[in-house]
Amino acid sequence: MHRDLKAACAKPSAYDLKAQQRRLNHFVKEYNNMRPHEALEMKPPANGHDFSCRPFPEKIPHFEYDSNLKVLKVTKSGAIRWKSYYWVYVSAALKGKYIAIEQHGNGICKVYYRNVFLGFFDQRNLRKKQQATRLEINLV
Repeated sequence: MHRDLKAACAKPSAYDLKAQQRRLNHFVKEYNNMRPHEALEMKPPANGHDFSCRPFPEKIPHFEYDSNLKVLKVTKSGAIRWKSYYWVYVSAALKGKYIAIEQHGNGICKVYYRNVFLGFFDQRNLRKKQQATRLEINLV
């Protein structure tokens, strides 16, 4: 496929970007709709492709946490502020999202994003005020 793409679009390349994009669009249309593929029993890929009927919302619906959980917002650095001046690093992927913390005995706090358990931290072992503590995963 890459050899065919290079022959159709890159050797020689088009005069400008618009012409190059037209060449690429033409190749994709031909490759997916007209050319037979041996792996697909000599049918083009477009014949075997079914579009999904599953709806994908533009915006993810708001999630409600249980009232017994403490809900905190993850900062731009991927951490949460715990007890006013301790930092607990959660994940940079959750920037701006709300997470829930469930407190257990002996200072153990479980951290959840929606219904997914992310890990836990021990309040008794939090570091200095300026340093962030990371979540741990193994409770055993």
